Amino acid sequence: MSEPTLETLTEDECLRLLKTARYGRVAVVTDQGRPEIFPVNFALHGRTVVFITGSSVMQAWAPLGHVAFEADSVDLSTHEGWDVVVSGEGADITDSLDDISLIARSDRIEQWAPGHKDRWISIVNPRFSGRRLYVPTPDFF
Repeated sequence: MSEPTLETLTEDECLRLLKTARYGRVAVVTDQGRPEIFPVNFALHGRTVVFITGSSVMQAWAPLGHVAFEADSVDLSTHEGWDVVVSGEGADITDSLDDISLIARSDRIEQWAPGHKDRWISIVNPRFSGRRLYVPTPDFF
């Protein structure tokens, strides 16, 4: 049996995997210097991660703050999976009229959690990192 392998993903692979995900988690740092993490549904437009929120904490600390977004997939039976982290600065694009914001807001984001969500946040200047854990298929020669 092969040993598990942990592979670092390229940005292109991170983007491909993010397109398959429907939800993730966003971390913001509050005025007390403490991180808070929120589950979100999101959309991906090119290299832009965008999500909607009604959270007063997110509305206060994500715009113009450092944020991190993470999505993953894990197969509990095989112990294989991947995770992608997108870090950058948050931007409230709710009222923005630039082309990227208009396109990002045109997508319908499926909301799983109840509650009014009216603020659109995107991650500006994104940096992508990711890993995949898998067991290689043995070579038979």
